[in-house]
Amino acid sequence: MKKIKLSENLHQYQFSPFEGQHFGFNIYVLIDGNDALLIDTAFEDHAQAVLADLEKSGIEIRQVVFSHFHPDHISGLSALNTPKLFGNGLYQQTLNKYTPIEKHHFFADMNIIDERSVLTFGQFNLRFNLVLGHVPCGMFTIINETFVHVADDIMTSNTGEPLLPSVQFSNAQDHIDSLELLKQYSSYTLLLSHGNAITGEKQILAAIEHRQNYLRAIASSNKPLSIEQALKNCDCDFLQQDWHDYVYR
Repeated sequence: MKKIKLSENLHQYQFSPFEGQHFGFNIYVLIDGNDALLIDTAFEDHAQAVLADLEKSGIEIRQVVFSHFHPDHISGLSALNTPKLFGNGLYQQTLNKYTPIEKHHFFADMNIIDERSVLTFGQFNLRFNLVLGHVPCGMFTIINETFVHVADDIMTSNTGEPLLPSVQFSNAQDHIDSLELLKQYSSYTLLLSHGNAITGEKQILAAIEHRQNYLRAIASSNKPLSIEQALKNCDCDFLQQDWHDYVYR
C-alpha cells in the first residue's frame, strides 16, 4: 500500500495490481478531525488496510461515496462498520448484475445522489455529475472545485501508462459523452480509481482525446472492429488491450 497526500486532509491509498493485470486500485480518503469520508472501498483487503491505518490515528470512517458499483469499487464495504453511503440511483442495476444477492443488504440504506446534491464534509464541498459511459451508475465527484474523481472513465497503470477504455458497444457513445463533459474540468486535477492523478490542461485534454478516438471508431462502425482497426487513429500505446475482447459481448 502506498499513501499519497494530495492536499491537506485528502489522501490517496494506492494498491498494486493483481498478478497478470496492469491496473491497481485506489481508495481516496477525506479527513475531518477524527472522521473520514471514503470515495470507493476497492476490495475487502484494501478497505481493511485503509481502516487499520486510519485507526492508528484515531480516525473512524463515517461516510462512503461510491463512484459506481462494480465489485472492485464496493466489495470493501463489508470490512467497514456501517458508514453512511452515497451513490447514483441506478446502483441496483449494477448490483444485480455483478454482486451476489446475499451481499445486497450492505447497500440497503443508500443515500441517492443526483446532480443537485451537495455534500459538505469538514473543509470539503462535494458536488456530482452522473455519467453513463463506463457503466450506467457512474458518477464524477467534484471536490472543492479543485479535484474531480473520474471513476473509471480514465484509467492508467500505477506508473501512469494509459489503459484502454473498458466499455461495451452499447455504451461507447455514452462514454464519449462523459469524456466530453470531463473537458470542462481540464483545469482541475483528475483523481482516477485506477492509476495516478492527472493535472495540467494539455495532459488532461490529450488523455481524453486518445480515449475518444478509440471510442469513436467503435461507435461509428456498423460492424465489429479488430483492436488494430479501433486504434488506427489513436496516438497512444494503451495497456490492457484484452478489454477490447469484451466490447461486442
